Amino acid sequence: MAQISELSSLLETLTVSIDTFKAELARQNLPEPSLCSSQPHAIDSPSYLSPPLMYEAQRIAVTCLDQLRLLLENPSEVVVRTSMSSAEVPGLRLAVELDLHHVLDKAHDPEQGVHIRVIAQETETDALKLGKHVMRNLVIHGWFRETQHGTFANNRRSHTLKKDSAGYHAIRNIARLSYGAVGSLPDALAHPDETFRMSRAPSKAAWNLHMNSDIHVFGAGGWLDTHPEEGKRFAQGGAGVGSVSEKSVIQDIPWQDMLTGLDGLVDVGGGHGTFCCKLAMACPEIKTFVVQDLPSLENIVRTSIASQGLSDRVVFQGQNFFEPNRLLGTGSYIFTLQNVLHMWSVEDSAKILGNIRECLKDGKSKLFVINSLLSAVTVSRDGPPAKESLEALKRQDTYTPISPPPFIPKEFGDNRLTAHALDACVMAICNSFMYTHEDMERAAELAGMKIKAVHATRGRMHVLEIGIES
Repeated sequence: MAQISELSSLLETLTVSIDTFKAELARQNLPEPSLCSSQPHAIDSPSYLSPPLMYEAQRIAVTCLDQLRLLLENPSEVVVRTSMSSAEVPGLRLAVELDLHHVLDKAHDPEQGVHIRVIAQETETDALKLGKHVMRNLVIHGWFRETQHGTFANNRRSHTLKKDSAGYHAIRNIARLSYGAVGSLPDALAHPDETFRMSRAPSKAAWNLHMNSDIHVFGAGGWLDTHPEEGKRFAQGGAGVGSVSEKSVIQDIPWQDMLTGLDGLVDVGGGHGTFCCKLAMACPEIKTFVVQDLPSLENIVRTSIASQGLSDRVVFQGQNFFEPNRLLGTGSYIFTLQNVLHMWSVEDSAKILGNIRECLKDGKSKLFVINSLLSAVTVSRDGPPAKESLEALKRQDTYTPISPPPFIPKEFGDNRLTAHALDACVMAICNSFMYTHEDMERAAELAGMKIKAVHATRGRMHVLEIGIES
């Protein structure tokens, strides 16, 4: 049997996926994206969700590019570059703290940009440090443009750093919490004290070494609960991180149909209520949405809900999810747990699920767990050609993920990097991990429940229906 060329196979797959992506842009009367513009593209809008065919074509193309880069780059150069690549996240944190997007956006000619001397003057920073060492590093990573020597301008990516945007809060709040903790992971995993090194306790994580504290981060009595401003920032950051999957979770799941005849939806551990508010706007016929979280968040959440004019339909209810649910026996609901369980061990997650299990005994209520599920990153020479898989999507109205083409990782490589990166952050912050399907099955089993269905979404999130074992 002839040896298959990885380069040729990936190049063919890349060509097919880019041609499909371009055709989808043309079908929607959209221009091609550009790296030479200070304006965002229409597909960058927070309200835009790619059609299934376009989404899969884009996902294949990005993964192909990543795999081709891995094939072509010199490993020795990569290890040296990686050893010096820790400046991107601090640079982004500085960019949002200084509101560089706004400085560049208000330029007399936004396409031309602003000279570093002016940027430094407006932000009261050192021009040499900011320009030569921070801005250029961010340009290399694609966050801004250098239009001519020493002059910088916005691009597509930099608009995601606009003040109070989802990306702004993700960088300002989540990166702030996780960066130092992840940096301490080697010290935690190789700690000289075996009891610390082998511990799964949430108070013996890399974050505790970084902060020199023995308090756990999440839950009642934790860092975020006892430091309200930190809790507020984390909730804002969590909403920012969730924004990349929020549209697809709302549109790819028939919430309106499932909620018909029930008393409403309850988001357990719902943070600032972002998901409930977005879902309330998408399902105007549903009258009741309940955000359940620790009582310390009440004022913040009520204010957030009121600012969106939804106080008559979205309400806050204080709830520790390790305690019996306050809505038990009050009606029939859809309960959701979004990005919650991975912060806890399988055993603790079983306790959380067990408290909701009692609410499902009415026979009408349902539970949906919304989370990314980790999978192996294996690569196979086999798999359906991209052209064949994409052609099949042309006849589908609902989203179904395709199987990876030859030499594309099972979980689409860097296109699933968010979940794997989040896995490291969760381990560093609270000694937990992102769940695999098997982990979720085990948690459900310990709670006397089982996974009834798994739905994939275009935001790379999984929506799992978990019910009582019959």
